[in-house]
Amino acid sequence: MIVKKYSTPSEREKLYDRLLHFMAEIYVSTAGKYPAMEWLPPWEKPDPNAPNFFEEFSKKYGSFLKWRLTQELDEVYLAFIDDELVGVVGLNYDLEGKTIPWIPEELTKRKDVGFIELFAVHPKHRGKGIGTTLFKMAINRLKELGKKPHVVTFPDLDAVKFYEKMGGKIIMKFDKFLIYIF
Repeated sequence: MIVKKYSTPSEREKLYDRLLHFMAEIYVSTAGKYPAMEWLPPWEKPDPNAPNFFEEFSKKYGSFLKWRLTQELDEVYLAFIDDELVGVVGLNYDLEGKTIPWIPEELTKRKDVGFIELFAVHPKHRGKGIGTTLFKMAINRLKELGKKPHVVTFPDLDAVKFYEKMGGKIIMKFDKFLIYIF
């Protein structure tokens, strides 16, 4: 497995098409739980079984993904086996001036906080250590930057078990989210 780092907004913007397809596959594999698209009412979320699924997914998730890649996230790491994208993780650590609806304002004002976001492993590659490798790498990178690693997640995702296995402790509930520290 090779992991590549993308640090600049222009580098990350070039990932858009590939990541949009990847995240659509993740959405299908989680039966529409992730990405959650929590801004949409349930009846407006793309149906993973619809014949025009990818078109609907692109319309409803595409602009959000573009915002994440160009404005929200500070670094994105992609994991590849050969040329196949098998995993992704994003880091958000330069929080000053950012308004991120799922991060409480008191955490965005702190200089010692960083977030692991946009974390996913392709369904056919789960259980092979890819997620663990990416996640440990993300924790180490945030610590290297002097940040305490955090994750914001929904309580009903399978990822919750993974975060707890990785040593995460819930420090707060915020709106419909759980916030873990590592």
